[in-house]
Amino acid sequence: MSPKQYGKPQQKTIVLLGERVGYTLTRKSVKNLNLRINREGQVSLSIPRWVSQTQAEEFLQAKAEFILAGRKRAAQRQDLHPRELPTQQGSRVFLWGKPCLLEFGMQGGEEPEILRLPDPDTAEKTLQDFYRTQCRAKAESFLPQVLADFGDALSGLPTLRYRRMTSRWGSCNVKTRQITLNTRLAEYQETALLAVLYHEVTHLLCPDHSQKFYRELLRRCPRYREWTEVLK
Repeated sequence: MSPKQYGKPQQKTIVLLGERVGYTLTRKSVKNLNLRINREGQVSLSIPRWVSQTQAEEFLQAKAEFILAGRKRAAQRQDLHPRELPTQQGSRVFLWGKPCLLEFGMQGGEEPEILRLPDPDTAEKTLQDFYRTQCRAKAESFLPQVLADFGDALSGLPTLRYRRMTSRWGSCNVKTRQITLNTRLAEYQETALLAVLYHEVTHLLCPDHSQKFYRELLRRCPRYREWTEVLK
């Protein structure tokens, strides 16, 4: 293998159980073969320098069912919660995990399965503002409970802000004690937002993702992994 190939991601394809799958292969200074499927269903495989292409493919074949299941879940997530907000009459949107139909004009009653917006021309901004308002109200109602669970372990109170993000569900600036929550959380179950809030507040104790971080997090939010499953 040439030195240029070492550490440089390579785009490959493989047929798994009759389905053609693209994946990214990277040779690294690692001891084991590491397989990852991201939220979009993209497959990546990191392998030690000494592992051959044939061995890498045999590993993927052995993981075929796992890979295809992960890609299927990713496709279903994209169908249910597209990254771009739908703005057409009759589009399906979600509020706290429940589907609603998008309608324009303020005529009609208060039906829980209908989300009414005044004007299709401003639908995207109106919907973003709506989700921000929903996210803020829910997060601020949860915050006292979360802070009480941390008790005296925190030396100061965090401030919350909200914006639509594409790559993360939340972030924490430990220095300024500012937590940012993704307004898209309002599309999912309330417990997903609560779990993310616990996650970010825990960063005020442990800024990294060490074993100590997860120990502190799971002490206060034992169902964290269950509640965030919908976000993966």
